[in-house]
Formats: sequence, structure tokens, C-alpha cells
Amino acid sequence: MNRQDLIQLVNACTDSFEDYPFNNKQRHETIVWTVMKQKSNHKMIALIFEKNDELMIDLKLRPEHGEMMREYKGVFPGYHMNKAHWNTVTVNDTDISQAELIEMIRESDVLTS
Repeated sequence: MNRQDLIQLVNACTDSFEDYPFNNKQRHETIVWTVMKQKSNHKMIALIFEKNDELMIDLKLRPEHGEMMREYKGVFPGYHMNKAHWNTVTVNDTDISQAELIEMIRESDVLTS
């Protein structure tokens, strides 16, 4: 899956839009951050980025669900996020299925509404 495929997946699962508020050309940061926000309240559902050539997505989960998902390869505490609620998935290097990823996206959507 590539970045655009992942953006389309989040859009298909939620009522969201993409935003790029962290991408200032004058900053030293080289990561391109795609923030997926809810159309209704502009709260962040997901954060999509690439680090070390790995496509990643940060999603908000209930703490107990996040702990359970972290037992799978490619799921770990949220990068640059609250570690109790946010989880990072290395999209192309994980043992979770696409159905489980979709479930996580939908849960993040509900928790941020």
C-alpha cells in the first residue's frame, strides 16, 4: 500500500479530509505529515507519515484495545503521540489484516468525534 492508497482507505472508512498543517518548508523536519481530520469538527482521526521508508499511520484506540494490538508485529505506541491512547502501525510490515486496520481506523473516528 502507498500513501495515497492509505489516504483513500481512511476517507472510505470515515467522513474525513486530508490536511498538511505541520509541513512548513522552513522547518528542518523532512517527514511529510498527512493529517486526516473529521469534516464535522476538524479533530484528527489519523496521522499518516513515512519514516525510514516505512509507511505509518497513528490511530487513537481505547487503551485496552491498543495494548492488545501492540502484541502484533508492526503495532507500537504512537510516534510523537500520547502513548496510552495512540498507536502507530507500520502499514506494509505488520501482522494485522486490512480488516483489523479498518476496524482501528473506525475506532479512531468514533473516539475523536
